[in-house]
Amino acid sequence: MSTIKIFERFGGVTKEEPLTSLPKDLVLSNSQVLEAVKPFFGYYNDGPQVKKSIYLYFVLDGDHPYELFAAATEKVKKQFPHPLDAITGSASTSNFAGQVIRVQDFQKFDQVLPLQELYQSEGITFKKNAAPLTNEMVVTRLIKFFFLEPHADGIFMDHNQKNIGYFQVPEYIKWDDFKKLTSQVKLETSLLFFDAATAFYFENCRMVNLIRIYKEHITPEMVKPIKDRYLKLLG
Repeated sequence: MSTIKIFERFGGVTKEEPLTSLPKDLVLSNSQVLEAVKPFFGYYNDGPQVKKSIYLYFVLDGDHPYELFAAATEKVKKQFPHPLDAITGSASTSNFAGQVIRVQDFQKFDQVLPLQELYQSEGITFKKNAAPLTNEMVVTRLIKFFFLEPHADGIFMDHNQKNIGYFQVPEYIKWDDFKKLTSQVKLETSLLFFDAATAFYFENCRMVNLIRIYKEHITPEMVKPIKDRYLKLLG
């Protein structure tokens, strides 16, 4: 019986989606927690509407080194009575920029405050009195580990997250340029329904650039025509 080859890499993802502030009675006093109203916006805004997981962004005060966040998260996981999938990064709009903790597949909103308190006890501080957001498009740059399954044609599938595939591109693409490129890709109407983000990981002392594709029930065969379209337009 063959085993699936999986390799682990450290890198990041850049994406854009609408975020809205949670009500003040759900969060630590005067702090801000943002909900991704439409996670994987490029797919769910254009395609079928289904029940989605809760994605939250805890806005932090100041700069917390990655090792502090990682150490705090390990301790918090031992005390928080629910599964916790948390990564850190930054979020920015035209009038806001700061460090965040992104929590994925959150279960209930009444768990937000206890989770903030646990992080606070480990030295993580939350931004106070931030202006509330309502369905505001926010660019997030998140640092994470990838667990990738290689497939034919240079395609990778995410081992831990269903509905996500990746492929390499020859160079780094700035976010504004990537948005324009993705709009051109979607002019091919057979490829309309997907969400795209830029990604990268480090390997052999170099950065490998990727495009991340989200689509319900995605397969490597579904990723390939999207990949071919991007690479054709990149020339």
